[in-house]
Amino acid sequence: MELLFFLVILYLTSKLLLDYHQINFISNADVSRNEISRLGIDDTFVDQSNNYNIFKIKISAISTLVNSALIIFVLFLDGYSYLYNYSNLITISFINNELGVILIYFLISILINLPISYYQTFIIEESFGFNKMTKNLFIKDTLITSIFSLIIISILFKLFEILYVSANDLWWFYMWIIFILTNLIAAYVFPTIIAPLFNKFTKLDNPELIKTIDSLVAETKFPVNDLYVMDGSKRSAHSNAYFTGLFGKKRIVFFDTLLEMLSASELKSVLAHEIGHYKKRHIFKSLILFSFISLVFIFIFHLFVQTTFTEFDNLQSLTPSFIAILFIVISPLISFFLKPFLSSFSRKNEFEADNYAKEYSEKQHLISSLLKLYRGNLSLIKSSPLYSAFYYSHPSVFDRIENLEK
Repeated sequence: MELLFFLVILYLTSKLLLDYHQINFISNADVSRNEISRLGIDDTFVDQSNNYNIFKIKISAISTLVNSALIIFVLFLDGYSYLYNYSNLITISFINNELGVILIYFLISILINLPISYYQTFIIEESFGFNKMTKNLFIKDTLITSIFSLIIISILFKLFEILYVSANDLWWFYMWIIFILTNLIAAYVFPTIIAPLFNKFTKLDNPELIKTIDSLVAETKFPVNDLYVMDGSKRSAHSNAYFTGLFGKKRIVFFDTLLEMLSASELKSVLAHEIGHYKKRHIFKSLILFSFISLVFIFIFHLFVQTTFTEFDNLQSLTPSFIAILFIVISPLISFFLKPFLSSFSRKNEFEADNYAKEYSEKQHLISSLLKLYRGNLSLIKSSPLYSAFYYSHPSVFDRIENLEK
């Protein structure tokens, strides 16, 4: 357990120091007149953007501290024994002690993160004009998300419990297969079952935009089945667009806020960028990479469990619920140190998608759309290279514009 404690402290220290470094970098960053002019912003925007992003980092640091405290309590301060004892109080027939421990752990996690989520939504996002969500909608979203998550977690844990007991040393491999299948199923059912629980989707009825999109779809031979508008404005002023569908034709979804912000030509360029991800097989490549990394990780985790707990006489420490919590705890710790590699891979894909978009739309339209989205979301002007290496899945706006202008 000493190794695990060291990993937790290393993660906590590294993440908080990185957050502190980014805040210090933002506070002291010098934005030239030329850069301000190039982005079409002013000093007021610079101050707002810096303050907004600093607040987001601070709330992220608080979340890190709170969740790390839960991890330390459960794994190193006998918190697991408390969870196991309290699971005996659950009298529902299909929830045994093992599943009870998992459900209590996740309920605690949800409850301790709820004030942070509330503060982020109704204080930070509200202060900068982004929040459009009512408190009733916040409660509804929280309940639906929590119930849905607990159901999925319960199903996955019961499968893990069966495999852990019956599959001997191969439980990790079978669990990996279930993990991959679960992600594929989630991606498949998300647009038709999950997303409508939170948002209203209506068919796009803008004739000019439909004509523009149809022309782009025909030219790129991109299989589109439906064009939808999502009422994102009832929750946030942030804008976005995405397409879904693993097999066959795809569904394109525009946030209503995006339609208000961009012209038809700019929307075409944004969509050409998204099609570029599909044509360059970025989704498939990401899936393969994710599958490989998760396989290696779960195998190493299996070896870690075998070597770390051979000295333990207390069999309760090796129950399925303890192993599951251990996996839940270790996963984000390891993923944090993988972020620079994964972010670099993602930024490379973004450049490729931009280059594809240049072939099927005017690059100036893509540049203007990037600048509008950048300003509309109060995106950070300058970020620390070290922080960007960890957290930025997209290149900076300056790098993207420079690449587009080549």
